[in-house]
Amino acid sequence: MPGNIPPESGKIEFVDSGQINEPESIDVTGAPLPKDDKYLVTVYDGDKKIDKDSFVFISSEPMMPKLRIEVYIGKDCIHKSLKFRLKIEFKFKASGTLYDRNDEDYFPSKYDGGNAFIVAKTGKNNWDVDFREMYRGGTATVEIWNEEKTSILNTFRFYIRGKNPTKEVVKKYMQDKGYLTKYWFVYKMALSESGSEGISLMKQFWDPEFVGKGKDRKEAVYGPSGRNYESKGIPNYGYPDGWGICQIDFKYEKNNLNTTTAEVKEIIKNPNYIWNWKENIAVKMNVKLPEKIAAAVNHIRRLLKNTKQLKSYSIEEGNLTYKTCPSSVPELQQFSGYLPDTSTNQNEKSILDAEIISHSLKS
Repeated sequence: MPGNIPPESGKIEFVDSGQINEPESIDVTGAPLPKDDKYLVTVYDGDKKIDKDSFVFISSEPMMPKLRIEVYIGKDCIHKSLKFRLKIEFKFKASGTLYDRNDEDYFPSKYDGGNAFIVAKTGKNNWDVDFREMYRGGTATVEIWNEEKTSILNTFRFYIRGKNPTKEVVKKYMQDKGYLTKYWFVYKMALSESGSEGISLMKQFWDPEFVGKGKDRKEAVYGPSGRNYESKGIPNYGYPDGWGICQIDFKYEKNNLNTTTAEVKEIIKNPNYIWNWKENIAVKMNVKLPEKIAAAVNHIRRLLKNTKQLKSYSIEEGNLTYKTCPSSVPELQQFSGYLPDTSTNQNEKSILDAEIISHSLKS
């Protein structure tokens, strides 16, 4: 189902029998603290100091926010050393338990070596968060641990949401990558799949102006719940397991893990395609579209069995005309002999292209 308006069933939360159970967060950036016997935690987005429960953004380029965590320990503080890390989690109730998102990542992590914490000593300690080319959003929490790592002393919570690219940027990206040269229709498909017709942006993320109808109609905002009128900036979800501009859906693979390749399993485990629109398109072009084209080719082969040549006909759709002419798609050129007509301009496409588009839009 194309991503469009946030459904009632789609929500981000820390779930326990349907109830929100958010981790406690203590504001340590409020009133000034004596620096000789206290510690202070400050988070920056670029050069801007942020407050707890504020929002930072994955840019439309896309780029993760440039986060810096500063921990100051006073010379007379009882804690001569502290450990801290950043946790990012995205909990999302989808169409079924198998498709729910329960993503959780730590920065630094065990993959960075060491003890997966940044160590803070007396004085000022700064760490520029290294996301290791990972794209993550949802709820972000700086955890401050005691030196022995036996308890969390404090937390600082904020939220990461996403910004959408313009249609022009996405189309140029597809052109520069050579995608539109090989498959002219992938941009057209992305418009339909993401529900981006009639607007200037391509919806990797939900970006409604209003949510609800009648007396329940409210202006959409960035909010901590990520649901309903607080849904702005949450990844564009469509039933049953579709995400982002290309509505990447791994429903079949998740139901058939025993036959799913190791490569695809790794993609499923890595939420980059949910938060990074370029990764989303890459998965479409390298994994999902080849599958759909192979299925369409087999279908066409069955349809043309015992046929020498199709009768000439055409179908109009908007400014395009699909006719019985050969396709520019490499995988379909094997069927050129069955097609009696020729394309005379760029708005005339093969009827076989329409078959590919139809197969690709089916979930």
